[in-house]
Amino acid sequence: MMKNRLLKVRRATAPAMLIAAAALALPGPAQAAGYVGTVIASGLDNPRGLAFGPDGALYVAEGGTFNTGGPIGVGGEGAAAYGESGAITRIQGGVQTRILTGLPSFVNIATGSAQGPQDIAFHEGVGYFLVGFGADPAIRYTDLGSEGGAAGLASLYSFNGTTVTKIADLGSFEQSVNPANDHIESNPFHMVSGPSGLLVTDAAGNSLLNVTPGGQISTIAAFGGIGTFAPGGADYVPTGVAVGPDGAFYLGNLTGFPFTPGSAEIVRIDALTGEISSFGTGFTNITDIAWGTDGSLYALQFADDGMLSGGTGSIRKLNADGSHSLIFDGLVAPSGLEIGEDGAFYVTTFSPMPGQGQVMRIAQATGAVPEPASWALLVTGFGALGATLRRRRLEVAFS
Repeated sequence: MMKNRLLKVRRATAPAMLIAAAALALPGPAQAAGYVGTVIASGLDNPRGLAFGPDGALYVAEGGTFNTGGPIGVGGEGAAAYGESGAITRIQGGVQTRILTGLPSFVNIATGSAQGPQDIAFHEGVGYFLVGFGADPAIRYTDLGSEGGAAGLASLYSFNGTTVTKIADLGSFEQSVNPANDHIESNPFHMVSGPSGLLVTDAAGNSLLNVTPGGQISTIAAFGGIGTFAPGGADYVPTGVAVGPDGAFYLGNLTGFPFTPGSAEIVRIDALTGEISSFGTGFTNITDIAWGTDGSLYALQFADDGMLSGGTGSIRKLNADGSHSLIFDGLVAPSGLEIGEDGAFYVTTFSPMPGQGQVMRIAQATGAVPEPASWALLVTGFGALGATLRRRRLEVAFS
């Protein structure tokens, strides 16, 4: 039973070493469709989701870094240690500042890939952040029980300045309700402000949830196999969520192992009836989606050729006829997508990397080229990625 459970979890989680191997020998982000990318933040620890706040600043969730000496449990990518290395970073006026630190995180002891703060959202002027997990919520109290703070994994929090308040325990909801009627595991991944609270995806629980500001959790939709209505097969792995101009909820999925290229999709969920319909197909390993200022829906792909084949990801526009247009490719392990009021795309890259994560701003070219400093940061990131890969290969060889 344990072996089957671990296989199941790994199917719903991105293998960090595949990411490192794929990115090692590839070039940095490439200009496509008249867009230029610039690095606006660097040195981040496992950056994931991001969002603009009421103050106009861009906020980024950082999953954390190696939790040396913390209690160990088995997550989706293997043994991981609990610690409090998660953080929230604010980017404003060209300055990046960690405004919250010491947040719960669950970090792979070999690769440093973290499940900690996963996303940021603002609802009715209040800031919220989501903490992931990627395992059976029960081990928060068994394997990780020596640290009381581990109960804060797989949960939703609000923040006001440096004051942090736990709003809801999503892991316990998965344990008691199990919306997808599948093996119990929880990894809250992305969220967005909805009409009555926060819309939250549980990538491991295969569900879309609503959480009110008061902490009440309810199920909006749950998914079985790969594809909207297909039973069995690979895990659905819902990731990005957005509210459309029509008020409906839109949901993208990664698809679990074997991460088949072209099998990811975007579905539309009617906010009133709950009816689910296919909205866009033929995507590969979606990690986030967002509506643009032009009224179009955009998808962030983690790996354009599929995670088992390696390679980089991209931003794709879903056209009215169902086809896709490339906006920008060459993105290394992208996880979060936000579109600013200026129409620019903001993306977190090197997302499973402690200390090497970045935020890129991607905007339509005006005759300028990326600043040399921006490309220097990218080269530095690739170099550190290679060092991590070499270290991990030694660890595997001698284990």
